This record gives sequence, C-alpha cells and structure tokens, in this order.
Amino acid sequence: MCPDIVNRLGECTSPYLLQHAENPVAWQPWDDQAIALARELDRPLLVSIGYSACHWCHVMEHESFEDEAMGQLMNDALVCIKVDREERPDVDALYMNACTAMTGAGGWPLNAFVDPHTLNPFFVGTYFPPTPAFNRPSWAQVVDSISKAWSEQREGIEKTAEMVIERLAQRPPAEGDAPDLAAQLGMARAAAVDHVMRMGNTAPQFPQPMRLETLMRSGDHEMVATELDTMATRGLFDHLAGGWHRYCVDAAWAVPHFEKMLYDNALLLATHARARRLGIGAHNDRVIRLTLEWLNTEMLDPDGGVWSTLDADSLGEHGRSEEGEFYLWTPEQVDDDVACERFGVTEAGNFEGSGRSVLALHEVEGLDDEAIRQRLLKDRAKRPRPGTDDKVLTAWNGMLLVACADLPEEEARSLGEHIVVELLARDEVLRTRRGSTLGGEGFLDDHAWAALGLLRWGLRHDHTDCLERSLAITERMLDRFHDPEGGFWLTGEGHTELPIRQRSEADSAVPAASAVATELLASLLQRWPAHPNASDWRDAAEGTILAIGPQLIERAGAYCALLNAAEGLIDPGAIWFIHHDGQEPEAVTALRANADWNQVIISSATSIEDKDRGGAVWKAWHCAGMVCDAPTTNAQDLVW
Repeated sequence: MCPDIVNRLGECTSPYLLQHAENPVAWQPWDDQAIALARELDRPLLVSIGYSACHWCHVMEHESFEDEAMGQLMNDALVCIKVDREERPDVDALYMNACTAMTGAGGWPLNAFVDPHTLNPFFVGTYFPPTPAFNRPSWAQVVDSISKAWSEQREGIEKTAEMVIERLAQRPPAEGDAPDLAAQLGMARAAAVDHVMRMGNTAPQFPQPMRLETLMRSGDHEMVATELDTMATRGLFDHLAGGWHRYCVDAAWAVPHFEKMLYDNALLLATHARARRLGIGAHNDRVIRLTLEWLNTEMLDPDGGVWSTLDADSLGEHGRSEEGEFYLWTPEQVDDDVACERFGVTEAGNFEGSGRSVLALHEVEGLDDEAIRQRLLKDRAKRPRPGTDDKVLTAWNGMLLVACADLPEEEARSLGEHIVVELLARDEVLRTRRGSTLGGEGFLDDHAWAALGLLRWGLRHDHTDCLERSLAITERMLDRFHDPEGGFWLTGEGHTELPIRQRSEADSAVPAASAVATELLASLLQRWPAHPNASDWRDAAEGTILAIGPQLIERAGAYCALLNAAEGLIDPGAIWFIHHDGQEPEAVTALRANADWNQVIISSATSIEDKDRGGAVWKAWHCAGMVCDAPTTNAQDLVW
C-alpha cells in the first residue's frame, strides 16, 4: 500500500460509507480524486456498491473487508471505492446493468472492477466468500486474478470492457411509422397482465406494487386480494411495530430479509389505500394503521422528512450482529399460549433451524390482539435495535408524500406535513440530506417524485405553495433531464461523467424514474389541460413511451409503472371542483372514498380560477378534459 493512500470514508456522511471507515481497506468515496489516483497509479478501480441495511454487504465486510491481510492485498493491487447506491443511483445503475449483462444476475454487494481510464467495467460480481464456496471463488482469488490480468492481459481487458459498454449503450430503434399511442398501450397492457398472471410462487418473494396496480386496473381483484392478504399476514410484515420488510427468502412469504426500506413502505401504503377504496383485501386498515404508526414513531427526521432504512441485522444475545435478531421469538420469550397461537410462535420455529419464529398472523376466534401486540412491542424495545440509516432521500420522501395524500388517516396528514417541510425547504432539489449536511444535485427520480408528491398534496389539501413548487420543479426536470429525441436521462449534466448517460425506464424495486416523470406530466395535464406548457408536457410524456418502442410490448412486465402512468394520457378521467365557505359538504367524504385512479377532487375555500360559489354555501363543477358541466349545489349530484 502506498503510504499516502488512506481510508477517506471518515469524511463522508453516508451511514453506509461510515460503516467502512475503520476497515483496513483504503476505501475512497466516488469522486474525481479517487479516479485520478487510480489513473496516476495505473491500477484497476474496485467500485464496491451497497447500502447500510444490506445483510450480505455486512457479511462480506466482516469476512473480507475487516481482515488485515485481505485489506493489504486489496490496497496493493487496486484503488478501492465504496459507493452508497442510495446516494449514487447512476453509478449503481451502470455497474448493475453490467453485472446483469455479464452474469445474468445482480444484487448487493455489487463489486465492479473498472478500467480507471475509461470507467468501463471489465469484471463484475456480487458477494464473494473468504474461501471458495457456493460455486464461487474466494475474494482473495478474485483480487489476485484481476491484478494479474491487469498486468498481463490489458489489451483483452480493454476489449472486454468496450464490448460491455457497447452492449449497454444499445437502444432498440423504433421500427417503421410511429404507432398509434392508444393501440400500443393497449397491446402492452394486455402483455403485462399476461406476464403478471403467469408469474409463479417462487423464492425469493418480492412485493410488486406496480404490477398489483396493473392487475387492479385490469379487474383481476381476486389475485390482488390474495397477494395483499398474504403479505399482510405472514413474515413480510412487522406485526408488532408495523411496516414491511424488503422481501421474503421463501415462496410462502414466511421468512423475510429483515431490512425495512422507506420506498417499499411508501409504495405498499399507496397500494393498500387503493385496494381499500376498491374493497379488495381484508387487512388494509390494519397494515395502514400500523405502518403509519411506525413511520411517525421511529422514522421522522427532527428537521423534516423521513429517514431511509432500518438495518436487517442487530446485536444478539451472544454479542454478535446477526440478521433478524430484533424480530425473532421463542415461546418462552412470548410467555403466553394465546399470543403464541395468534402470532404463530412454536417450539420448532421457522427461522434457519434456530427454534425461533418470525411472527405471522393467525386467526384466533374472538381475540382482540391489541393488548398482546403492545406487550410484545414493549418487550422487544428492550432488545438492541437495528441501525437506522438517517439520510433523508428526496425521491423516497416524495414517494411517501404521494401515498399520504391518498390516505384519510390523521396520522397520514401529520406525516405528510412533516415531509412537506423538507420538500419546501430550499430551491434546489437535492438527492439527500443528513442532519445539516446537504447532498448533491438530485437525479430524475428526485425531481419527479418531489414534484408529484407536492402536486398530489397540494391538490388534496389546498396548499398553494406545494402546487407552485411542483410546477417549478417540473420545468426544471424538463430542462435538465428531458431527451429531445424521446424519454428522460436519469442524470443531469452536473453529475459525474460515466461512459453511458444513464436512463431509468424499466421498473426495479421501485417504479422507473421515467415512469414517475410520465405520471407527473399526465397528472398536470389532467389538472391544467389549457396550461401554456401543456403541449410540452404531453410531447415529453408521449415521447417517453414511444422511445421505448417494441420493448414496451416484448418486455411489458418490466414496464408496469410506465403503462400505468401512460394510461392517464389516454384516459384523463374527471375532476370535481368544489368551492366552499370553509366547510366541505359531507358528500365529499364519500366522493373521495369512491374515487378511481383518474378521479380527483379539488376542494377549496378560495375560488378556483373562474369557479366561484357566489352567494352559495358551496358550489361544485364536474369537469372532464377541457369541458365542465353546469355547476351544482345539490349534494346528490356529487357522484362519479
């Protein structure tokens, strides 16, 4: 190791990077200094990507990155960079796409070996064990092989890296004349529904809120109810504090990976809100109530916004940090036969042969389990808590604000107001904030989710500042991220240059950023169809769909969020405008409870453009597109 190369992560604010600040590896953050160092030394870059709640990231750290000899090997052969995928989605997207292209799979930790002179990846993998296992070489073998190949086979490495980048840069061209948008969307939606219906119950099991929305719109309510009720009653959900874990490792949804991500909870809150309005599923009220309780109790940043994640691991009784320690129970710990029956705690257990159980919900006739829940929650609070990643990510907060705007619970109102404080705090849209430290320029998803969240909140709660801020962010989003040839870039010009300017078009665990931008533009067109910028909004939204071309049908299941968003361009639905004296008519409550995805209520004590109640207590206008019916003051007319 060169004596002047030191671990620089102690200068960072990301909890994930700080977890590695004491490693013997001379980790660098992703910045120009680290890249320049690798070029100067002519060494491969190791770009190691993860996030603070990632269990296997912790495993690889403990096994390899905390080992002195391994650290020396890495420091002598490489320049090592650590990246928080939540802070740098562009870096993560490039090297994850490379991993998928080269290996057929991906995941975290993600370890990419990169030519520092071009930033092209030439070897990418995920977790590697300290000794050969799982049909994988050891991490030491990987590092040694890379070092030798860099010295002895440089030309081959450079060609491999160029081929990977060329493949990733390819975008299928649009063929023939531009298709009719409605016809293309109709074919793609049918293909997406067919894809989702054919998906089997295979491990691991991830929640799929975008696909569930597609099924709800297609009328496949029974399938949606089954999946929502399964997720709500088995191991994916935290039955004591509320909130969903990231995914389950088994096909039966019994045993989760225990990290809790804000984005999963935001998306599933919105899904359950929609299902409740449609009368789908039996557990919507419970999971919504508990999840709002968890977010308000445990995840609020004191300065505004909501934190990002809870870790999967925590200290166990043997003093080691282990996955799931905070959440597992034995019958002796529960100490109540009825509670064991209610939550499925058995002597055999269901977690890795440990005799401990992941809680699940079982019917016990006549039982009100709230007292049991509170007692177990109090007992669990005595255990060492999982770590909290206390970054406030703009995109995920906007996502949660969208969900809160759709919920009638007072807890959602208070949570949303706390998020609005963050999203209105400054002119620039940032990627992240941690304490008083502000992150860099936001990406496409930050702008799109912030603008959509503020729009939905402003419309729901008559908040003019939110609406004005949403419109301003939208214009900035179009200026910085819109591709005139169709679609959106994930990155702005202010982000670090990479071999490929990234897009976000297919869904991952979250809706594609381009889909959120399309949803935003469709929502703006519904509210302000005659706005001076309306034609720009429509052109950008339709161009995003058409630019993807045949893939939208061939891989329809990967584009559910975009298909759902694009439906608003074809079917803009309807709006009820209600101008009142400060007291909404009672019929508005039922109107909201029965609203479909494209039906909006705008209720205000201030006149709405040219819509004024005059001397009436209230007056309402039903509008679709650019046409409004005659106003009414009859409550019986307030129906969809």
